[in-house]
Amino acid sequence: MSGVPCPICQTSSAECGGIVHNKPAMVAGVEIDLGDARFEMHSCPSCGLQFKHPFIPESQLIACYEQASGDHWEDSPDPYKRRFDDIERVINTHANGPKVLDIGCSNGALLGYMGQSWERSGIEPGQQAAQHAEQRGVRIIAPMLEQCETDERFDIILAIDVLEHLLDPSDFIERVRRLLTERGIFVGFTGDTDARSWKWHGSRYWYASLPEHQVFYNRATIDQLAQTHGFEVVHYERTSHARFKSTRRVRDNLRGAIWGLMMRLGMHKHASPPGWLPAKDHMLFAIKLR
Repeated sequence: MSGVPCPICQTSSAECGGIVHNKPAMVAGVEIDLGDARFEMHSCPSCGLQFKHPFIPESQLIACYEQASGDHWEDSPDPYKRRFDDIERVINTHANGPKVLDIGCSNGALLGYMGQSWERSGIEPGQQAAQHAEQRGVRIIAPMLEQCETDERFDIILAIDVLEHLLDPSDFIERVRRLLTERGIFVGFTGDTDARSWKWHGSRYWYASLPEHQVFYNRATIDQLAQTHGFEVVHYERTSHARFKSTRRVRDNLRGAIWGLMMRLGMHKHASPPGWLPAKDHMLFAIKLR
């Protein structure tokens, strides 16, 4: 179905291929029933956003997060592997104050890594994860951004591995803007559809096979969101989601290249794609209020 409006700029989108979810479909370690729905990837010719159609209802996804076990996410991830140092570098370069809010802070591992020199707050829907974050010294102010009614303002707002979950990215960025101090910054980390690996697999890319991932960005999309909501882009880099050993990079690159070739030859029509975790298929960016 073409003509579905883009969630960001309302431009009529075009279909760009089918999506195959993993079976059984899982979200945060909890099985989710997707029924017999057929999911297609749509692409906006104006802002570059790609998105699933139809969207998986947010209520279903939130129910999975609320049921998720506290040990589903790694308790103490390797900060170097997970690029916490890169995120902190961007924060240190552009922040104008110590008050930081992490939207979707999970168990508070990133904020814990940043240390007590920051005034650390978080938003997290998972009850066990939120409790663990509080044990790390993180002040949880709401389960969801939409439920955050504070008059407090923050110098830095983070959304790490969050933006791909949104059904209305424009509303999200507007809410972020209202919570920022003057010249505050927003730092995001999410997938990048301009990555070569993504282009090779197209709509069948592993990142889109996860049910909770619903919208997908590139640099043009971030530029559009920034301009519309009164921000300027002050940092953008394409990177991998995590650092891996060279042997893992070689293995995944070879497997991904071969799988993509076989897909283009008409094979793997109904199979979910392999993971390609070492690929440079993510972006780390920062936008600052003008």
